Amino acid sequence: MIAEMSSDIKIFRLNYSGSFEEILPEKILDNLTLFNILTFYIPNQKRMYIWIGKRVSQSLKSHIPQIRSAISREHPELQIIRNITIESGLEPPEFLEVIGIEESTLKSNIRGLEIKLLPVLSEINRLKSQTDKYFILDEFENAIKISQKIVALAKAINDDSLEQDQYNFIDEAQSRARASETLHEIESLCKKATMEFDQLIKDENYQKAHKLVEDIKIKFENKYSLSTIPLAQQLLLKDENMVYRLKIEQEPIIKEIELFIKSFEKSFSKHNLNEIRDFLESKKDMSQHFLDDKIKFKLKQMNDIYNRTREELVNEISQLSSVALKNMNIGEISNSLEIFEKIVEKLDFDGKYQRGEQE
Repeated sequence: MIAEMSSDIKIFRLNYSGSFEEILPEKILDNLTLFNILTFYIPNQKRMYIWIGKRVSQSLKSHIPQIRSAISREHPELQIIRNITIESGLEPPEFLEVIGIEESTLKSNIRGLEIKLLPVLSEINRLKSQTDKYFILDEFENAIKISQKIVALAKAINDDSLEQDQYNFIDEAQSRARASETLHEIESLCKKATMEFDQLIKDENYQKAHKLVEDIKIKFENKYSLSTIPLAQQLLLKDENMVYRLKIEQEPIIKEIELFIKSFEKSFSKHNLNEIRDFLESKKDMSQHFLDDKIKFKLKQMNDIYNRTREELVNEISQLSSVALKNMNIGEISNSLEIFEKIVEKLDFDGKYQRGEQE
C-alpha cells in the first residue's frame, strides 16, 4: 500500500556518470530496486535522504561522497541543510512517511525482486564484481563485454531496472574508454613532439617549434585538458618559456631598428642607400627567429624607406642626366660637367669622391 507522499518532494536517481535523473513520484516504487541509489529532497525540511539498494555496484557507490555537492551543483535552487544516508531494509519510519510508502509494501517489493532474481543473482553478482574490477582498473572494453552479459540476464528475467542500470554503466564505460584512448593518443603525440620540439630549438627554427605546439593545442582543445597530462604540460611549458625568452631577446633588436629609422629620417645629410642596404642585409634573416611580427613590421618600414629613397634618387639623377645631355648637345660643355659632378656627388655615398680617394 502506498500512502500519501509529502508535497513538492524531489526524487533523483544517481547515474554511473555521477549525474542525476529526476524520477516522477508515481514511479518511486519501480525505482526502489536492488541496484539503484535514489535521493529524496524534502523542501520544507531542506533535508535530503540518500537511499541505497541492497546490491548497488561499487562503481555507483563511489559517487556517494559527492552526491550532496553534485545535487547542489546541478540544482542550485535546492538548499540542503542536512543529508541522511539509508540502507535498503533499514528505513526509519519518518523516511517511509515522507516518501509515502508503508514498510510492509517496500519490504514485499524488495523481497519479490530478490526471489525473482534468485536463480541468476549469484551469476549477476559474480559478473558485477568483475565489471567493477575492470572499471576501476580502466579496462573499459572488458567491463563493457561483461556488462552486456548482465543485460542479457536482465532481459531473461524482465528486470527493466537492472537492464537500464547496465546500459547506463555501458554508456559511462564507453565514454571513459574514448577519453582513455584520447589520453594515450595525446601522451604518444606529446612524447614524439617533445623530441621534435627540442631539435627545432637547437636548429633555431622557433616558428616551426611554436606551430608544432599550437597544432596540438588546437587538435585537442575541445577533447581534453592538456594541462592535466604531465607529458603535455611539460611540452606546453617548454613552448611558453621559449616564447617568453624570444620576446625578451627581440626587444633590443626592435629598439635598434627604431633608432636607425629615426636617425636616418632626422638626418639632413645625404641619404646613404648603401648604409640602409647593409643594415637590412644584416637583419634579413632575423625575423624568422622570432614569433612576434614586430621585427618583421619594423624591417618592412625600413625596406619601404630604402625603396622610396632609392626611387627618389633615381628620378633625380635621371632628370639631371637629361639636362646635362641637352647642355652638351647645344655646346654648353662646362654646364654639363657641373651637372655630372653633382650626379657623381649624389652617388658618392661614402664620400670618397669628395676626399679624392680612388678604388
